[in-house]
Amino acid sequence: MKLEVRFDSGPERIVAMAAFIAILAMVFMLGYLISPGAAYAEWDNSSSFGDSYYLRQIAENIDDVVEGLSDISGTLGEIERSLP
Repeated sequence: MKLEVRFDSGPERIVAMAAFIAILAMVFMLGYLISPGAAYAEWDNSSSFGDSYYLRQIAENIDDVVEGLSDISGTLGEIERSLP
């Protein structure tokens, strides 16, 4: 299937672009209206930086991964030092 779109004048292009932007805005608004509330970050005002619960969870997971990689790096360093 092939679709060919041609515009013969500037006003036709402007109207087509305006219609395209309006369609994109409608799709965005529809998605905004039907998306679940949990899809948005829930900000916690107890922190001066407004950290969210989800961001704290991610940071804790990153800390765990960094700790694991540090252990692996230390082990590999020990193995390298023990090699002749």
